[in-house]
Amino acid sequence: MHTPDCAILGMGYLGRPLAEKMFEGGSRVSALKRSIISDDINLPVNLHAADLNDTRVFQADFWQAWADNPVWFCLLPPSAVSDYPAVLAGWLQLARHFGIGHIVYASSTSVYGDAVRECGEHTPPDPQTESARKVRQAEELLLGSGIANIDILRLGGLYCAERHPLHSLLKRKHLAGAHQPVNMLHRSRAVAALHHAAATPAGLRIRNIVEPQHPPKHEFYRAEAAKLGLPEPEFDTDDRCGGKTVHTVYNDFAGILL
Repeated sequence: MHTPDCAILGMGYLGRPLAEKMFEGGSRVSALKRSIISDDINLPVNLHAADLNDTRVFQADFWQAWADNPVWFCLLPPSAVSDYPAVLAGWLQLARHFGIGHIVYASSTSVYGDAVRECGEHTPPDPQTESARKVRQAEELLLGSGIANIDILRLGGLYCAERHPLHSLLKRKHLAGAHQPVNMLHRSRAVAALHHAAATPAGLRIRNIVEPQHPPKHEFYRAEAAKLGLPEPEFDTDDRCGGKTVHTVYNDFAGILL
């Protein structure tokens, strides 16, 4: 599979391992993050730092290094900037200016809301939180951008041993949603899906990237606690409220999710 040259907006939890995977595949990688730390110095990446809240940021000279990279990734979460839609709109305008033909956006299954239902790619979004509404706004900007190849990957809840949601759950007692199905995605699978999308442009494409198993929350986190050698979180098992189950109706990412 050909690994194209790329640029990554958001060099954090997903961005760093993605940059490494793309580089290992032969890609020239440019990236942007808020600040550069000592661990970044030896990365094989053309890395710059900038404050995306600065309205002049898109006039900066470093963007010229992105112009020859045919694929741009957006891994930026809404919490990273004060006006998420405005930042995404400015970034997309820059992409159009450079004639970029492929954008890959790390979206979220949060756009489906919390109602008890089965959610495939054709299920209407129903974002309930401010963050989810901003993600949905970003999706709409991308779909209306006029860029030929747009990949919107709605990622499940991310986890890995290095940074696991279990740690925050262990700080709380009597957790709700014990019997809600989980819609999770290991970070390694998320990175593999982003790489696959970059290597296989296919016009406008929305995909749910979620592991096919959906055990109840209390079962999933009990198993994860055993793997990590941590205590089990305390769920209120009398709470019978349900939740959504997210799946994909397509098979083009199936090999990654198995």
